[in-house]
Parts: sequence; C-alpha cells; structure tokens
Amino acid sequence: MIRAAMAIHYLSPVCDSAFPDDWYDLADASHFWMQWRLAVALRLADTAGVLRDEPLAALDIGGGAGRFRQQLEASTRWRVDLTDLNAEALKRAPEGRGRILYYDVTRPEPALVGRYDACFLFDVIEHVEEPRALVAAGLEHVRSGGHLLVNVPALPSLRSAYDDAAGHHRRYTRASLSAELSGLPATTVDIRYWGLSLVPLLALRKLVAGSKPDADTIRTGFEPPNALVHTGLKTLKSAELALFRNPPLGTSVMAVVRRD
Repeated sequence: MIRAAMAIHYLSPVCDSAFPDDWYDLADASHFWMQWRLAVALRLADTAGVLRDEPLAALDIGGGAGRFRQQLEASTRWRVDLTDLNAEALKRAPEGRGRILYYDVTRPEPALVGRYDACFLFDVIEHVEEPRALVAAGLEHVRSGGHLLVNVPALPSLRSAYDDAAGHHRRYTRASLSAELSGLPATTVDIRYWGLSLVPLLALRKLVAGSKPDADTIRTGFEPPNALVHTGLKTLKSAELALFRNPPLGTSVMAVVRRD
C-alpha cells in the first residue's frame, strides 16, 4: 500500500471526496458483478475493434482503488492509467503497467488530451450533477478514432436506498444514456443493457433496503450473503452471457462511442 501511495502523480489540487469507502472494500476482482461488468466491457471493446492483444494506452476515469484497471490489464496488453479524485482510494490501488493519477479530467492537462486509445467512465457519471461535462471531458482525452466506454446503473424504477447510500443522482435507460452522449464529436458504436437476470434481485433489494440508507446499506446491497449464493450468481452471469448478447433490459447499461 505504501508503494502505491508513493506512485500517485498529483496533477490536480486535492479535494474532499464523499464516496463511500465500503464499496472499495467489497468490489474486488472476485466479485460476480465485477466479473460480469468486465465481460460485457470486453465484448463491447471487441465490437468496436479495440484490440486486446495490442499495447494500447487506456485511461480509467474515476477508477477508485483500481480494481477495474487491474482486471483490464490482466485481460489485455493495454497500459491503463488510473485516475480519481479520492486520494485515499488511490492509495489502495495496486501498481500496474499504467500510472496512478490524482487528476480532474474536467480541467485537462494538455499532455493528456488526445493521448489515449480508449477511456472508461464506469459507474461514475451517475455520481455527478452535470454528467455531460464529465463525458465530454473523458472524450477529450481520446485520440481521433479511439473509443470511450461508459457504464451506468439502469432502470429508474429500481432506484432504492442503496442508490442514495452510493451517491447516485440517477439511474439510466438506454435512451437517457444515449442522450448524454448526443451532440459530442463521436459516433455511437453500441449501447446495450446487461444484468437482465439481476432485475428481480434489485427489485427485492429495493424492498429490503427501505426508504433511508444506514451504515450497512452498501454491504447488504452489494455483497452476496454467503459463498453458495455467490457461486450461484456467477453461474447466473455465465448463463446470461451465453444466452444474450443484447438483453432487452438490465440493471446496468453500457455504451461505446468512437471519437470522430
């Protein structure tokens, strides 16, 4: 952990972060949802022609403790830079091929503009009041012909106390995420739901979580209750990925756009 903290490059002034630390403790690479999200991301990258076996430069924006960055580097030859505005989260990030940056992408460093082959905004824009500005800033870091991938929680009807505890301003539909991406100098390659089989579970979570979050809301809403249930959820993941490439609904929605 000390090595990771020493490796942080501070490119922006340090500010306070209200993001719940519980989520960083739970969202490791073994979690079924993290594995599911990675599988969908790699599918969309393949669809867009983002080659896994090339040493591409990528940027994980708002990547927290670097678990997704770690998954990407283990699954590809990419060099993935990690950036966030939560310094304590970045101190937890394991070292990888890419750099660890404390960096506000909405105030871009000229050396980083247009630098990356791919940028990721995964479960980030729902946390900010003006998501379009963040999406536009992310795209600004992508080279011409490169790609921006965005993932967000889906279906406003599933909003619950868990979303409040996690700091979500909104949940999206495919149409509303498409609207966030409209008007940018980019072409939408694909946009799709995933997690169809999780919809009943999130509906149940909405009932169980009640109307107001408490200290245990993040843990009970994200962590499987035991190893047997976790194994079952991984089986569910594998089955849905095998049966559906583009489900009609889901608990998340992911898009990939190509910068013009």
